[in-house]
Amino acid sequence: MAARWRWVLLAAGAVAAGLAFNTILVDRQTRSATPRDGGYLIETGELAANVKLVGNGPAVVLIHGFGAAIDWWDTITPALAANHRVLMVDLIGHGGTAAPASGYSIKRQAALIAAVLDKLGIDRAAIIGHSMGGEVATALAEAHPNRIAALVLIDASSTAVGRYNVLTELYLTPAIGELLARFRQKSVLRMGLRQGFAPGFKVPDNFIDDLRQLTYTALRAAHNESVAYRAAKSLNARLAAITPVPPLLAIFGSRDALVPADSAALLARVPGAKIATLRGVGHSPMVEAPAATAGLIESFLSERKATAWPAQAQTGAASSNEPREPERLDQP
Repeated sequence: MAARWRWVLLAAGAVAAGLAFNTILVDRQTRSATPRDGGYLIETGELAANVKLVGNGPAVVLIHGFGAAIDWWDTITPALAANHRVLMVDLIGHGGTAAPASGYSIKRQAALIAAVLDKLGIDRAAIIGHSMGGEVATALAEAHPNRIAALVLIDASSTAVGRYNVLTELYLTPAIGELLARFRQKSVLRMGLRQGFAPGFKVPDNFIDDLRQLTYTALRAAHNESVAYRAAKSLNARLAAITPVPPLLAIFGSRDALVPADSAALLARVPGAKIATLRGVGHSPMVEAPAATAGLIESFLSERKATAWPAQAQTGAASSNEPREPERLDQP
């Protein structure tokens, strides 16, 4: 099997080498911010971000994963918005948020989330991150521990170890990936995204569109920074070192093909952590099993409401934890 894929890589490399020089230059294309998926733009001081707000109550922030966008949360947002003010933010280079030529570190992604919270007047929130979004959530907790009411990580890999299918590996290979990125057929992108779900689950078309609009620079840089963040220090070690350690719920799908199985055991080492596994579910529980995922999150947040949002829990009145509407960059 390994020999077979070596021949595939060699063949793809030969094709790439045979093209004109300008077709294999690293894609430095940038993309300006634009509203997508029902969101609107706000200027954060970091860059223009595409955000979406729904519901009322204590603030909850949803952070999507690598190659995704805010629409990955559509299946569980209504349930969470019944009791919370839910904020979704497209990460740098993703969705409608601006895609610069550089600056994709996990710490900068977390700084973008913090800047959005500042712009909206949110002092404290529960942070929910999927996959790479779990790393961003962790970095946000490291930088602003007192602003974290609770933390939920969904299929987040604790270490730099990853398991990718051959198509994804090819996309992440210099020169070969740059070539493939110029022929972004939906059928090919669908094959690459299948690893993000349990076998047999139909990949939604809008998720393919989310991946398709990424610049190759954003794709490679975001991936490399994600690996670098976990390689420098595991998520469990980072979270355990925070003072105070944030209340943590880690949710995993039993059929996750991307995240190593030991991630659950590693995150279980974080003091007070709760671990939940959804049977028959792949890497994206909020999409594949939205009711079960939303139920786990709602139960976890409800148990911590009195301590997580003390001002609102005691008075029942609106507080600075409820976001205010900022001036929009785009017209409704």
